[in-house]
Amino acid sequence: MVWLGPGRHLAPGVVRIVAGRVVAIERARGAVPPRALFPGLVDAHVHLQIPALEQPERDFVRWIGVVMRMRAQADEAAHRAAAEDALRRLCADGVTAVGEVDSTGCSIAALRQVQLAGVCYRELVGFDLAAAAARAQVDEASVHGTRRCRAGLSPHAPYSVSPALFRSARRTGRLLAIHVAETPAEQQFLRTGRGPFRNLLQRLGKLSAGFRAPGVGAVEWLDGLGMLGPRTTLIHAQCIDRRDAERVAARRSPVVVCPGTIHYFRRPPPPVEQWLAAGIRVALGTDSRASNTGLSMRGEMALARRLWPALDGEQVLAMASSHGGAALGRPSLGRIGVGRAADLVEYPMPDSAMECIDAFTRGAAAPDAVWLAGRRFAGAEFG
Repeated sequence: MVWLGPGRHLAPGVVRIVAGRVVAIERARGAVPPRALFPGLVDAHVHLQIPALEQPERDFVRWIGVVMRMRAQADEAAHRAAAEDALRRLCADGVTAVGEVDSTGCSIAALRQVQLAGVCYRELVGFDLAAAAARAQVDEASVHGTRRCRAGLSPHAPYSVSPALFRSARRTGRLLAIHVAETPAEQQFLRTGRGPFRNLLQRLGKLSAGFRAPGVGAVEWLDGLGMLGPRTTLIHAQCIDRRDAERVAARRSPVVVCPGTIHYFRRPPPPVEQWLAAGIRVALGTDSRASNTGLSMRGEMALARRLWPALDGEQVLAMASSHGGAALGRPSLGRIGVGRAADLVEYPMPDSAMECIDAFTRGAAAPDAVWLAGRRFAGAEFG
C-alpha cells in the first residue's frame, strides 16, 4: 500500500526511485511484500539542542529559567551532541524533515551531516532591542541552509522580542516561526503589562522604564506588526480565541501544535478540530525533550488522537506529514509524488489499508525502514 493523502492510497502499489527521487507510482503486478509506504514525517517544530531536564518543572515561567541556565552551562560540543542524538532518534522513528529552532548556531552542522530536509530557524531574542541593535542581531543570525534544509528565522515570542526585532526579521523575507499565545500569563502581560512575564523581564534587566503594554493579545499584536502570513508559522497558539483564529485563517498563517508539550504542562487541548474546519493548516511538532517525555512523531500522532478524538487517522497523519511541509513553507515535503525526493517510511502492513493507517498513527509498531532521499537511514550518519 502506498498512502498518497487522505482518501487516496494505492494497494497494492510500488514506488520507483531513481537518484533519490520518485519517478513512478504504480499499481503492483504480482505478489509484493506486506508493507506500507507512508511519506516521511515532518516534525514541524523541534528544539534539537535542548536535552531533558533533570527534574520536571511544570510552571512555565520557572521552566524558562531552568532551560536558560541549562543552555548557558553547555558548550558548543554539548549542543551539537544533543542535536545529533535528537536527530538520530527522530529519523529512526520516521522523521525526514524538521522545523528546527536553533538557539546557538550548532544545529545546522548536524542537519547537513544527515542531509535532512526542512527549515533551520535561527532563534532571535531581545525584548529591549531598538532598531540598530535589532538589525545587527538579524544580520548576525542570517545563516545559510543546506542542500535540503532552508534557513529561516525564529523571533522567539511576543514576551521576548521587541517590535524592532520582529520588524527586522520580517524585512529579510525569510521563513519565520514564532511561539505565540502559549500561556494565559503571556496574554496577561501583553494586555496589561502585569504578571509573571513582567517579573521575569525585570529580573533579567530587559524591561525598559518606559514600557507600555500593547493592550491586545499576542495574535492581534503580531498582526498589527505585519508578522502574520503564509510564511510565518505560529507555534502552540494555546490561548487564542475565536476572533484570533479567524485572523490567523484570514492571513493564512499555519499553526503547529505539540501534543507532548500540552500533556507535559497539563494544558487543556486547544480546539484543533475547529481550526481545521476554519481552514487553518495545523501541523504537529515534538518541541524539545525539556517539555516532552519522548521525542517521537509517532508518539505525537498517538497523543493527538487521544487529545482530539474527533480526528481520524488520516487527518492526524496529514497533520504529521503534508501539513508539516506546508507549515515550513515547503509544500513538497510530507508527500509522496513523482519528481519529489524519496522521503519514505516503510511500515508493516496488517490486513487492510485503514487498519495500517490506524496502527501507524496510534504508534503500534516501529517503522521497518526510513528512507531519506532514497537512502536508507542507518544511524551511522553521525559516526
